[in-house]
Amino acid sequence: MKNINLSFLLALAVGFSSLAQTDVLYGVWVLNEGVQDWETGEMVVPASVGVYDVETAAFTEVMQFDSANFTTDIVIDGGFAYVGADDRIVKIDLESHEVVAEAWVQGVRYLDVYDGKVFMTRGDVDPVTWGSVVFDSYFLWFDAETLEQVGQLPAEEGIGYSCEGFEIVDGKAYVAINNGFAWAQEVGKVGVYDVATGEYEEHDLGEEGKNPAHIKVVDGGVLTVNNTDWSATSLSRVDLVSLGAEESAVATQYVDGVSAGCNAASVLGEELVFQVSTEMGMRKANVGDLAPVEGTWGPGSDIYYRMAVNPLNSDVYATVTSFSADAVGVVQILNSEGALVSSFEAGNVPGGIAFDIRSVESVGGIVGTEATIVGEFDLVGKPWMQGSRGVKVTRYSNGKVVKTFELGR
Repeated sequence: MKNINLSFLLALAVGFSSLAQTDVLYGVWVLNEGVQDWETGEMVVPASVGVYDVETAAFTEVMQFDSANFTTDIVIDGGFAYVGADDRIVKIDLESHEVVAEAWVQGVRYLDVYDGKVFMTRGDVDPVTWGSVVFDSYFLWFDAETLEQVGQLPAEEGIGYSCEGFEIVDGKAYVAINNGFAWAQEVGKVGVYDVATGEYEEHDLGEEGKNPAHIKVVDGGVLTVNNTDWSATSLSRVDLVSLGAEESAVATQYVDGVSAGCNAASVLGEELVFQVSTEMGMRKANVGDLAPVEGTWGPGSDIYYRMAVNPLNSDVYATVTSFSADAVGVVQILNSEGALVSSFEAGNVPGGIAFDIRSVESVGGIVGTEATIVGEFDLVGKPWMQGSRGVKVTRYSNGKVVKTFELGR
């Protein structure tokens, strides 16, 4: 009885205080690249996107991308998911799963949303020559509402090669430039584009820093994981004044004899974790000086293709795939220390991951007998477990949200 009374009084207290907002993880969107027959060029399994419901722990495919040979990236912003799928950007409503806008553009690589625009890096392989497609621009942007193209950085004025990952922080885009579709012609550069002024600068990673695949913005600079000539791996750190460094500088560490290839990498606290193709556990390096850190991260049982960090609780979502039409891929959920929490099946070749995080308001008063409970969560968005202790967020069918403090049993 004490537990019930305390919960009721705290619920009323929330109702008579000012409204409070809580961020809750509603769902996890996962891109599936599908499987292509390399002899015929046809898709054996179509590229698609699905959603993992954190309340029911079920994954549901919500859309296939007909004629797309793969998917590349997904970002969520303002109630919509933006998907990069081969030759198009698709805007999808998070609630209805309906397509509300499309932009057809060859060579979509990675996406980011900033200041009402969707930015895109570009690169593609020529199916006839197997060389790199030459574009007049490798960095474009679109109106976030309509997906109408509204700008680009001409190649002769800035980024002159195909590029991969990028992040926009405080109005500056940090881009990994690799020319990765031109065999034996790889480059290694980090481009910095000021979205507001149009100013562009470039930093060369050196001979050992060619072919950057991942780029991560950290305090004072950016980190890249580089595939070099595909026979070895290197790590680079570019100190940048725009990110708080006293002066710009480039440092590269060579990891001889191992290839990271297309495997995952991420920044977890003060460590950069990255995986090479022949090893199960992920290697670790210090964010500040790239020095190797003893031990490995993760359970050491799988090789991860892509990974993303839940900003609410630092859990890591990592995809495992066999790149086969005969095996469904798996997404593992691990804590920040690398211990396996749970997992779920996705589609064939799961890749890009995005988190549907929404702010909900705690409101007072009695919810009403006509409303039913549609979900119970803790403050980081995980499903509430019976007997747990702490703040419980309850969502009702009429849209109301109530927070209570549970003492547990």
